[in-house]
Amino acid sequence: MWAMVAALAGCGGVGATSGTDTGTGSTTDIPGITSVTSTTETGPTTTAGTTTDDAVKFDIGGPGTDTDNDTSVCADADIKFEPQIPTVLLLIDQSGSMTTQFGDTDRWEAVYNALLDEQDGLVPQLEGQVRFGMALYTSFEGDQGGRECPVITETAPALDNYQAIAATWDASQPEDETPTGESIAAVTPTLVMDPTEGNKIIVLATDGEPDTCAEPNPQNGQDESVDAAAAAFAQGVRTYVISVGNEVSDQHLQDVANAGVGVGDGDPDAPFYKADDAQALADAFADIVDGVRDCKLNLDGTVSEGGEDQCTVYVNGEVVPFGDDDGWQLNNPGEVELVGDACDAIQNGEVQVSIKCACGVVVPVG
Repeated sequence: MWAMVAALAGCGGVGATSGTDTGTGSTTDIPGITSVTSTTETGPTTTAGTTTDDAVKFDIGGPGTDTDNDTSVCADADIKFEPQIPTVLLLIDQSGSMTTQFGDTDRWEAVYNALLDEQDGLVPQLEGQVRFGMALYTSFEGDQGGRECPVITETAPALDNYQAIAATWDASQPEDETPTGESIAAVTPTLVMDPTEGNKIIVLATDGEPDTCAEPNPQNGQDESVDAAAAAFAQGVRTYVISVGNEVSDQHLQDVANAGVGVGDGDPDAPFYKADDAQALADAFADIVDGVRDCKLNLDGTVSEGGEDQCTVYVNGEVVPFGDDDGWQLNNPGEVELVGDACDAIQNGEVQVSIKCACGVVVPVG
């Protein structure tokens, strides 16, 4: 996972600086960035979603740049940039069948271990780099007799949200039914109304075919689930599905997966995940979250018209080409996007990204 705030210098940049200038460099450990050199300069910024009093920014030297002898360096053209942070709502089936044996544990505990184990869980590892929320869903014999349905226990998405999510889980247990379609529909507004930038995602983990509020038995809620995933996609929210165990049909999983990301007729099918053991379950969650990290960089400044060919982007110190399927592109004057292999590098591990532009190409905001 990557996360950073860096500076785009008018004439180059790798290496980071932060705080009040002391003239002394040191190695700094910043989530998602490796091999970063720091000094101190004044200026608040945001790193991994937390506002601090120390600016983290790239200096004006790029790979192979001798800043001591290069008189063309534009030391006053610092432009911050940062990745868009995804918002991921974990929608977890809370039905009674989640107590079914699953390897050395049961399905409920396996989901907990994959997501919330303090040492190895996805949420504590990435809570500073992904806005995680969670919604547990069930019903008590549907809506018969005027009962509430679906029953949702929700923790709203936020950065650094592990403790709140874990507390919600600890206070809950598997019970009763699986109204999946109504539950997707119930949580979609949480993401639609979220004002933050970045991808909005539902990760659905369920262990059985869906029922509905009107008909809690038998499990005939497949159409409602697919329709709810399609409706969420139409509002800008993607849905990914994991089967905890092998009791959900491949056809239903495929239908939800396709509806969740807007696969049209004739398009390749979207992936779905069927986890038969604890490791496969953990891998499925990690693969989905890795894949939804955005490769767009919001610039605190604009690249002048036609100036993109005077900029160079580095990933882990290596140049990535402009306008290439595996390089970078300028979506608008204030947004750079890494694509292809360059984006994969970000989604598959910790990286250092920097940008070097010719003098005068970048216009600071304000």
